[in-house]
Amino acid sequence: MGSSIPSQYLLVLVALAVERGCAPAALFLNTGLNLDTLSNAGSRVEETQADQIIANALTATGDPSLGLTVGQQLNLGAHAVIGQTFLACANLMEVLDTLVRYGPLLTGWQARIDHYMDPITKRIGLTLRVPSSSPSIRFTHEAIFSAAQKTLSDLLQTPNVDVEVSFPYETPHDTTAFKAIFGNNVHFNTADAALSIPQALTARPLPTSNPTLRSLYDAECARLLADLSDNANCGERTLAALDKLEGQYPGLDQMASMLNLSTRTYRRRLQEESTSFQELLDSVRFKHATQRLRHPELSVDRIAQQLGFSDVSNFRRAFIQWTGESPAQWRKNQHGTASQKDH
Repeated sequence: MGSSIPSQYLLVLVALAVERGCAPAALFLNTGLNLDTLSNAGSRVEETQADQIIANALTATGDPSLGLTVGQQLNLGAHAVIGQTFLACANLMEVLDTLVRYGPLLTGWQARIDHYMDPITKRIGLTLRVPSSSPSIRFTHEAIFSAAQKTLSDLLQTPNVDVEVSFPYETPHDTTAFKAIFGNNVHFNTADAALSIPQALTARPLPTSNPTLRSLYDAECARLLADLSDNANCGERTLAALDKLEGQYPGLDQMASMLNLSTRTYRRRLQEESTSFQELLDSVRFKHATQRLRHPELSVDRIAQQLGFSDVSNFRRAFIQWTGESPAQWRKNQHGTASQKDH
């Protein structure tokens, strides 16, 4: 199985749609799935099938904000062993680390969750990248951030958490549901999707902390992620490996060897998945570059060196190809956006 998500999340979506009068058969149209297959404990669903169920549910309910409602229905138990790991963490910083490390267990390999930190506003949280080709892109953003808010609220045992969110699409016609969940700190049409909380809040001890259980749960999460990685397709395994080798990226031949493939077979498999090693490398380098550029203490020259570019001019050329802006201009624009939010 390639990129997949837990069936439990789709069961919640289906239950909500049925409660609103939708016929189950309409929700499973063109998926080859049914309620019985989703109900198997611990099962996962291919993202293409999940996207179809989401599209069916959005059409059947006529509710474009359905993802927000789904996220609020996902309590810690819905996240299985990762939810138990969250409960055992010492503080929210450990929770964020756990989510970034084991995110593919919850969201599949397509959605990429990473750390977010703004030294100007002193806020810490998560960024989310969803492929622009995904048909459920808005639903995915809203479901994940809504579920994250629910998780933070449950862990802190308070309904009111100082959360700020940004979504990379146009402002919806009705933002009532967003404000009911996130408060007034909701932004749209931003360059990146991000959710953050005050840095000071990340160090607050959690009442359910248990170091012994956390170690046991963490080991189980690592085992499950390894199993998932073995079942991922070639591109997904490449992305996972490149992400871990930040700044020490291998070449194509070396990457093929790491995946126990010949160079020819590796190229062919990537071609069959409509991608290439260079595209995947550029994707990861761009992610790591934007993460570092958010830290004003790091010079552009230093970032270029950390990302393995032979000189800063090569880094600038590559970054302009990715974004249409130089690294310095991109950084300036990001700081300008943060300043506008403060006023």
